[in-house]
Amino acid sequence: MRRLALFLLIMQFAPICVAQQDRSIEADQLFMAGRRLDALPLYEQLAKENPNEMLYAERLADCYSAKALQYDEKTDKEMIVHYRTLARDSAKNAVALGDKTIYIHSIAGSDPNNTAPLNPESIASGLLNEGEKAYTAGDFQTAFQEYTAAAELDPKLYLASLYAGDTAFTQRDLATASKWFARAISIDPDRETAYRYWGDAITKYGNDPMGAREKYIQAIIAEPYNSLAWQGVKQWAAIENAIVQAPRIDRPTGAIENADDPKNIKVIMDPDFTNEQKQPGSSAWVEYMLTRAHFQTEEFKKEFPNEKEYRHTLAEEHEALSAVAEAVKAKHINQQNLDESLRNLLMLFDAGMLDCWILISNADEGISHDYPAYRKDHRQLLHVYLDKYVVRPGTTPGK
Repeated sequence: MRRLALFLLIMQFAPICVAQQDRSIEADQLFMAGRRLDALPLYEQLAKENPNEMLYAERLADCYSAKALQYDEKTDKEMIVHYRTLARDSAKNAVALGDKTIYIHSIAGSDPNNTAPLNPESIASGLLNEGEKAYTAGDFQTAFQEYTAAAELDPKLYLASLYAGDTAFTQRDLATASKWFARAISIDPDRETAYRYWGDAITKYGNDPMGAREKYIQAIIAEPYNSLAWQGVKQWAAIENAIVQAPRIDRPTGAIENADDPKNIKVIMDPDFTNEQKQPGSSAWVEYMLTRAHFQTEEFKKEFPNEKEYRHTLAEEHEALSAVAEAVKAKHINQQNLDESLRNLLMLFDAGMLDCWILISNADEGISHDYPAYRKDHRQLLHVYLDKYVVRPGTTPGK
């Protein structure tokens, strides 16, 4: 009889344990997906059934805090106080059970009657630090939890979304990683990191070379003067037997005399650079030097009246290269007889890509200041330039 009673006892409680385990798995999945309100009733039941489980107390506090945020401070103060009280009590329980996370300690020490919003920035920064500690220790699940919590508290915190995506990537979850990388990009589309990380994730787990290439190109558009932005596409090119190389346009160097007297400006250049017998059309490069001299002495002050000192600008370089292209065209020379630089110059000039080439492939310190404004209005054009003229099919890996 005692054996039968024990068997009946086991049969009685086994379904309960299985059901509890299912609730725990479901709650965890909802929480990790950022669906805290959906996870709340599950954690309420789990915390009630397991009052000494720190994780349930911690997550219940987090979910109650999320619930309090759903109410309006002016019209629903009582509900806010109610859920913040529940959040504080659950957080205190988690702390008593050994929880050391900054976020939970902040909730545990909060005043539920103060319905003004908590300081999300400082708490989110603390969560970010906690996530970094967990990530470094190899506890990726906790790291992801901290990063996503930080992202919810401070929706403008780029690093929280970036690191959440990177942690999901580390765990080989491409779908989740993509979601968080996309969120980071929506926060700041002009930072290269999320694009590059996303490209790396696709390269490793997505089996989609062209999809990865797209992300790497977007990284360059975001920050073309950051060497890291080029790192991803160069590694991709080595794998995919492609070429990352801008069209070559060698421009002349020389001296300008009488720059202060526009009517008597004199250009001194290497005579071989403008030798028509050796290179048909090359005398047009004189226009490059003359145009730049004219821009520096007269046009710069007109176009940039608010700048105190001269700098090399996109406008100047565009005008100078356009003058060369127009001079070559006026000579009606067969393009096959032109050297590589002039052929490439005409190709880009005719395609409307001169500005893209100047900014992406040949910018100096002065010109780089013009990039943000240009990118704002010409992002798609920059993409076409990189896609068509820079990241191209190759024949030799790594070149």
